[in-house]
Amino acid sequence: MRMLIADDDDYTREGLMDAVEWSQYGIEQIIEARDGAQALRLAAQHKPEIVLTDIRMPKLNGIAFAEKLGEQCPDCKLLFMSGYLDVEYLKSAIRLAAVDYIEKPIKIPDLKEAISKTVESVQKSRRLTDELSIKKNLQQQKLAQLMIEGTAGREVVLKQCEEAGFPVNAGYVCVIVSSSGQSGGEPELLEELHAFWHRQGVQAVGNVTGKGELGFVLPLNRVKLERVHALAKQLLISHDGLRIATGSRVPDMFEVSRSYVHARTALNCFFYEPESRFSPFAESGGTSAGISPQLFVDFYMLMKSQPRELTGWIEALCDRLITEERPPREQVYSLFSSMGKAMLQEKGALLAGLEGVYEMKDIDTRLSAFYTLTELKEYILAICSSYCAEKAKEAEYSHTVISVMDYVAAHVSKAELDLPEIGQHMFMSSAHLNVLFKQETGMTITQYIRDYRIELAKKLIMNEHYKMNAISELCGFASPSYFAKVFRLCTSVTPVEYRKLKLR
Repeated sequence: MRMLIADDDDYTREGLMDAVEWSQYGIEQIIEARDGAQALRLAAQHKPEIVLTDIRMPKLNGIAFAEKLGEQCPDCKLLFMSGYLDVEYLKSAIRLAAVDYIEKPIKIPDLKEAISKTVESVQKSRRLTDELSIKKNLQQQKLAQLMIEGTAGREVVLKQCEEAGFPVNAGYVCVIVSSSGQSGGEPELLEELHAFWHRQGVQAVGNVTGKGELGFVLPLNRVKLERVHALAKQLLISHDGLRIATGSRVPDMFEVSRSYVHARTALNCFFYEPESRFSPFAESGGTSAGISPQLFVDFYMLMKSQPRELTGWIEALCDRLITEERPPREQVYSLFSSMGKAMLQEKGALLAGLEGVYEMKDIDTRLSAFYTLTELKEYILAICSSYCAEKAKEAEYSHTVISVMDYVAAHVSKAELDLPEIGQHMFMSSAHLNVLFKQETGMTITQYIRDYRIELAKKLIMNEHYKMNAISELCGFASPSYFAKVFRLCTSVTPVEYRKLKLR
């Protein structure tokens, strides 16, 4: 807190400064003034929370100063001091809502009591202001959500507008501010951008609409749509990591959801054009036909019969999506997710080599972290490359050996998985199957199962969210203690030690 002491007597001011340990009351800065006029100037400059002023001062007496102070710093708390206990002064102090009135010569205990009382009053006002601010922010967020969703009844929306102080008879536009899918910090950014719109004279309401994404509704009663576009570009200059998409102008608040849909359409531009940062909705932009189911059929046929052609096919597909079709990014995510899962289902051994993918469901989590088609393409091509490498092994090994490897990958979590089970599945004797496998790979099937489990465990250990008990179960070890024993035998360190070494 800051406090202004106004008194024309130097000794009084200095005495007050030295007599009290102001920091104990949360007062970090003391400003001094020799007369009322100077006090008014300093108050306007520093905006103190507390003013301790003498009533009789040159140039501008304490009462006149306090009256003008109320216009400049309406939330400031007043303390009067005077050697003249005058009824008129007391009346003025009451009228000006002074917290206290201290007689001169000042007694330090009385001063401390008055300061303590005033500080408590400041803190109470702050709490009330914070509560009102939080309530208003929540009302505005709720209103933004109601208008964006467009499902609430007319009376509900109008009531919320009244509570939030939002204009009801104006044109409107939706603005989506995106931090490129990076979550975290949305509430702070929402508050910052609300302040930005307010400084520009725009009465915006907004809410978090997605991961790293904010949606705002702006009334166009005071500004034109062109002005909103200019302000959006101005905002981007000071915020490097943001992208902004704007919807169409709608005449009624009950059509705001349409403007929001248009803003989302404009937002799609960033998925295909990573270098772009501002995208206004274009009425003549047309609508994409969307992703055809035939695309996945074509992919699947290549995956099964001509895997070497997959890379070129994916490259050509992405080029076509960028230059011609531009379907909604959610549809592209869905297609790429299906492609990735299809390759993993075909070759379960891929799990051991893909960063950040520990189970089939992790594919969606990984893909959702990518904000552009370029990032999606690079990731799916990496899976494709691993898939082709696995398929290439089929040229090195016989169909029998490949079938054993695929069976192990698909059933590795079964603690009972062993040679007899695989032999039964292959309709071959265990001994004969084991001989064939060792001739081609140089190891027995039991050794292969163990090594596969250890390699998978190493990968799972790199994910700190997995507990060792869960990893033991996922990798098919009979118990956590047996898992630790086998892991140490193969790596010379325990699973916990391995995690510490790798995640330093």
